Amino acid sequence: MENKMNIIPLFFLFMIILLALYLESSSLESLHNTEPFLIGQESVNDAEQTMAETKEQTNSSEEFELDERLINKEVIDGYLVETYREYEIYKDQSGKVTKVIPTSNYNYIRYKIYN
Repeated sequence: MENKMNIIPLFFLFMIILLALYLESSSLESLHNTEPFLIGQESVNDAEQTMAETKEQTNSSEEFELDERLINKEVIDGYLVETYREYEIYKDQSGKVTKVIPTSNYNYIRYKIYN
């Protein structure tokens, strides 16, 4: 009778662990197999294909590179703050710049001013 009393809690503990492992594996599986999708938004795979096609079209006639340029310097609260903006620079096959398009990406660098 004493052996039976020791085995029952171990059996229930083993069952709880198995249930927890099953739920954990299924929840992780569902997290990795789904992608967020909003109404009116194209899926990630469609966007990647479109980007690849755009890059192929751009690479055939022009080269594309990103460049950051200093657009502003100002002193704010004892710091010199430099503002850089990212630009898309397109060049033709001979290396001549054909167009420069500003992006919406900015970088800010602060330097402490010691007096």
